[in-house]
Amino acid sequence: MTIFALSTVEGHSGVAIIRVSGPKAKKTIKLLTGKTTKPRQATLTNISTKNNKLIDKGLVIYFPKENSFTGEEVAEYHLHGSPAVASLLLSELDKIQGLRHAKPGEFTKQAFLNNKMNILQVEGLSSLIKSETETQRNQALKQYLKESTKVYFDWLEELKTVLALVETSIDFSDEDIPKSLIKDAKRKTKKVISKIRDHKKTFKQGKAINEGLKIAILGKPNSGKSTLINYLSRKKIAIVSKEAGTTRDIITNKVDFNGIPVTFYDTAGLRNTKNEIEEEGKKMAKELSKTADLRIFIGSNNTEQPFKGVNIPKEKGDLIVINKCDLKKAHKEKPNITISLKDKIGLKGLNSKISKRIKELSNQYSGQVISSERVYGHVCNSLSHLEEINFKDPSLVSECLKSSISEISMISKETNNEEILDIIFSEFCIGK
Repeated sequence: MTIFALSTVEGHSGVAIIRVSGPKAKKTIKLLTGKTTKPRQATLTNISTKNNKLIDKGLVIYFPKENSFTGEEVAEYHLHGSPAVASLLLSELDKIQGLRHAKPGEFTKQAFLNNKMNILQVEGLSSLIKSETETQRNQALKQYLKESTKVYFDWLEELKTVLALVETSIDFSDEDIPKSLIKDAKRKTKKVISKIRDHKKTFKQGKAINEGLKIAILGKPNSGKSTLINYLSRKKIAIVSKEAGTTRDIITNKVDFNGIPVTFYDTAGLRNTKNEIEEEGKKMAKELSKTADLRIFIGSNNTEQPFKGVNIPKEKGDLIVINKCDLKKAHKEKPNITISLKDKIGLKGLNSKISKRIKELSNQYSGQVISSERVYGHVCNSLSHLEEINFKDPSLVSECLKSSISEISMISKETNNEEILDIIFSEFCIGK
């Protein structure tokens, strides 16, 4: 079946590209232009309907299947970016027998099924399309360009070598086998286990880059929480008032913080209250504090107990901030930093400390990182099988190695499981 779709954004734009992929792609060029174009060469030509009604004058490019993105014959029509022009050409393609509209991600699915890319690359391409920050783009591009795949292929080669050594010891157990054989297998296995353990640790970073970090701002009413989120968001999103308890719901804002997507959460003021709405806000704030990647506790400089009533235990890694340093000190707290949001004192230092925490959470590893739950599951399972090995029974060692190899292979292996494929490709837009 030959599929087609608009591959650029819908609506008005400078250029609209319509892609056709499949055995009849080349035929559509002849039908719509009356010409036979040279492979991979842009041809400026009139594009018309079956009844010779001019649709537009644009570029047409034909890609043979061995040189196309999808692994099928591909025709691309580069038109003026008018919704009316694109709609008319799509309508004309729909009239050609053997053609149908593409489903979301179906062009990429063709590329996968034709061995133009593996599952890991498909996920990388999906992440690349959805990337919003430079760090996300960089991570997704590494995965799409097979840099991540190489990591797993290297493990496979090392484990296959170990398996060969172990199975040699089984096949020739009664013959004169070098004593160093099992010793060599142990050394190589230990080396791979160490690599996989280190790689497993990168999942937290990969998840932080993909999904972003949650930073909760916690404290008593009137400590400066709303002013702080406005400052960090670089715009006014929360109401600031002298009246205590203004914020009762959770206010959020997502920003690009040095390449990492960060969502700041302004929570309800934590104090003893009989107000039903405030009490609900407190519960929400406490629940958020359990899942936040970073917690900023903010208190007032002119209060004897800046965090009285907060009732959330502080932990290592939390950022303790005392605001209103322009007012007389009345407490004995030892914060990470003292600031004045009103007079803009210490804000550069606060930014620096938040940046440092974010870097610690999301930038620990400079190499390849695990960026999906699927890959993380296979890595964990592979490691689990290897950690069962004790080299007392070569047959059991062989089985553990084979199971580990199978898990790693699944990370980038071809699959015909339609359910898995549908989940992966449903995340793509139509036309990709």
